[in-house]
Amino acid sequence: MEESATCFPGVLGHEAICGHLQRAIERGQLHHALVLAGPAGVGKETLARGLACALLCPEAKGRGCGRCPICVRVLARNHPDLSYLTPSGPGGLIKIEDARACLIRQASAPYEADAHVIIVDPADALGDKSGNALLKAIEEPRPGVHWLLLSQNLHGLLPTILSRALPIRMGRLPEPVVRQILSAQAPEVSEERRDMAALLAEGSAGEAVALARDPVLERCLELLRHALAAAARGPVGIFSGDHAPLWSSWSTAVEAAVAAHDAEDARAREAAAEPAVVKVDAKGKVKGKKGRAKAKKTTSKKAPAARQREVATRLVDLWTLHIRQRLRDRPGLPGVPAIERPPARLVRDLERLRELEAQVRGNANVRLVVEQTLLELGP
Repeated sequence: MEESATCFPGVLGHEAICGHLQRAIERGQLHHALVLAGPAGVGKETLARGLACALLCPEAKGRGCGRCPICVRVLARNHPDLSYLTPSGPGGLIKIEDARACLIRQASAPYEADAHVIIVDPADALGDKSGNALLKAIEEPRPGVHWLLLSQNLHGLLPTILSRALPIRMGRLPEPVVRQILSAQAPEVSEERRDMAALLAEGSAGEAVALARDPVLERCLELLRHALAAAARGPVGIFSGDHAPLWSSWSTAVEAAVAAHDAEDARAREAAAEPAVVKVDAKGKVKGKKGRAKAKKTTSKKAPAARQREVATRLVDLWTLHIRQRLRDRPGLPGVPAIERPPARLVRDLERLRELEAQVRGNANVRLVVEQTLLELGP
């Protein structure tokens, strides 16, 4: 994967932003505190590391070569002059202890290079205490210290922080760029699956990669095929029982979503597990269990309903994309029968699907509203 010559190392897309930042560096006018704001998955952290290369690289100052030992370490997040401040406290907030540790570290920076870069990811996680602790350092940083604050929503930042920084708004990536990133980061996925993920992600490369690898996606695509067939048959296809193709594929998709969620939950519990405390008595005898203490498993009676909403939402996304492709005179999603309807009817179908999405989010009886929607989307 080769980035554009106008971009920083590792960065694809956002050429105008990269050019603006490069010129600011060349003129010595780069703001000491930048807020990189944009939707999830558009490359905010990637751009931040690329900018760090431009500031630290001795071979291509202001741009970054991407090949020297310093750039390689920065891109690997393993350089003493690249610091991260991330959430580790309750509620996903940045703890004040971590903010103070960051202040102590930057007080002696830079260490090896001519600059020191601090990436706060996400800056929305700064609470009043941790944010106020950083105010002075952000407003009057040490020479060579740069703050890069990442955010999905500028309104989520503390006003006192935002007033001391320069916002840089990052838009969604063009579809060809998303496809290029997908090819590099998910080469094991079929080209058809990558194409579908790129369309669904709507300019978010991070979302596209997650979708391409999502085991639930294929099950929901199968569900869409059966939903289209059931809607075409009318009540006979829709109310044909749990063992009929429609609701059998629905159950399979929900089970896949539950399994994927449980696996993710297990990984999170493992990551959060604390080393077991081992006590030894006066005779040297071990008291208590060895190994790692397991983090407490959390369960929710609402989990199955949540997975049903997840599957219904994914069904709406796929169906909507399929219709939009047809409105653009394209074949539609791979393996899904084409919808032969006048454009005006397809537009009405899109409106009904949006209503279904709103109903699902409103905690309605998921199966009931899906059945009603299929009736209305019939012949």
